[in-house]
Amino acid sequence: MRSTILFSTLLIFSTLIGIGCGEETTGPPPVVLPEPGEAIIYSKHIDPIFQNSCAGSGCHIDGDNEAGLSLNSWDRVMEGSEFGGVVVPYSGARSHLFQHINTDATLGPTVTEFRMPLSRDPLPLEQIKAIKQWIDEGAKNDEGIVPLAGEERPRVFVTCQSEDVISVVDIQTDFVARYIDVGSQPSPATVEAPHNITISPDRRYIYINLISSGVVEKYDARTFSKLGETQVGLSPAQIRVTNDGSTLYVSNFDLTFQQEFVTKVDAINMTSTENIDVEGKAPHGVTLSSDERFLYTMNAGSDDISKIDLTTNEVVARIPIVPGSPPAAANGAVHEPYQGEIASNGQMFVTCRKSKEVRVIDLSTDQVIDSISVGTKPLIAAFTPNGKQFWVPNQGSNNISIIDVESRQVIATIGGILSQPHGIAFTSDGKKAYVSCENQAGGENLHHPIDGTEVVPGIIYVIDVATSTIEQQIEVGGFAAGIAIRE
Repeated sequence: MRSTILFSTLLIFSTLIGIGCGEETTGPPPVVLPEPGEAIIYSKHIDPIFQNSCAGSGCHIDGDNEAGLSLNSWDRVMEGSEFGGVVVPYSGARSHLFQHINTDATLGPTVTEFRMPLSRDPLPLEQIKAIKQWIDEGAKNDEGIVPLAGEERPRVFVTCQSEDVISVVDIQTDFVARYIDVGSQPSPATVEAPHNITISPDRRYIYINLISSGVVEKYDARTFSKLGETQVGLSPAQIRVTNDGSTLYVSNFDLTFQQEFVTKVDAINMTSTENIDVEGKAPHGVTLSSDERFLYTMNAGSDDISKIDLTTNEVVARIPIVPGSPPAAANGAVHEPYQGEIASNGQMFVTCRKSKEVRVIDLSTDQVIDSISVGTKPLIAAFTPNGKQFWVPNQGSNNISIIDVESRQVIATIGGILSQPHGIAFTSDGKKAYVSCENQAGGENLHHPIDGTEVVPGIIYVIDVATSTIEQQIEVGGFAAGIAIRE
């Protein structure tokens, strides 16, 4: 009898132990690291790392997602956090997800505070390397899908002057979708400084100028592959492309005043075909008339605008910013005309970087007809798609002046921009404005400062045009300058 009771007790105990062990098998899957040379599979290599570390209660699991970030699945990871996207495909070191877990400065930047998992031991280095490898390989899901991919997705392209990249922002999500390395210098310490960007009329190509190396480069706007380059002047600053896409005109913002020309470039073959003398000093902005007969250059060094007849490539007029004044002597400019855009009424609006103005020129008479006071250091302005307003980013006063084109009056000023606004571009429906901001002074604090890089990220502000309110800010590469939209 005693043996029977003992056997029954052991049987029940064994059953309970078995049940307990069975429950343990429903926990997180074991971490499996990739073999050398093995491609990363999300469900096999990455998801188990998250489930065993970051997706626990109180962290980043569904229903309890700190900062709005869930690591519960690939789809949820790609939804990002309340700060924006956390993964940039093919750019592990630039992805916040990696930076927040990284402990090895040789792999890339690390956060100065709030290292994840928070208040726990850091992830093993091999797991950190696996996550970086997964992102560097495209951050794909098990089906091989790269997030934010698609050749026809609408994009914002931003040149980042202090670190030789183009930041590509996905308009549907306002997440950084890609970083495109530019330039060709072998040493990363030699910054070639992509300054401006423009898109071909057929939307197939983007052109950038490297202001430090004197080069213009051409890229496929869909695949991001480099297609060609050509040498131009000492300091190429602005690019205009003809309506048929065949020709580029590139200004030469040479502040040594040695080269007073713009360069004509065959955009198909990417060869420089001719330097056209503008007679003025340090031309920065370059603008084509609507019929493309005339080319106008904003000569920041001589306080005037050159009008060039493209049938002869000769200067036919010098338009002084101050009517009746002679061209300024070297280093004597007091207005510094920087960029010009032509309104549908035939008037050209010219930002004057030094005198805090927008000058208006009647192109039928080649005369300045108005001066509009704006903020400090106005730079790369743009008309709204309907042509009714001219938005001026003021780099020195951290705001945007909105000018009514018909009345030529400032009707609103958008403040709260702490990071040196440089350029502006609008979506084709006119609903959103994207403003590139240099942020060299560090006015816009990062939500999680990082170590391991001296570059301060640039900022893109997304503005609702109807209400003139800032909707979002996006961290991009350092010194965000030129900006263009492809839809």
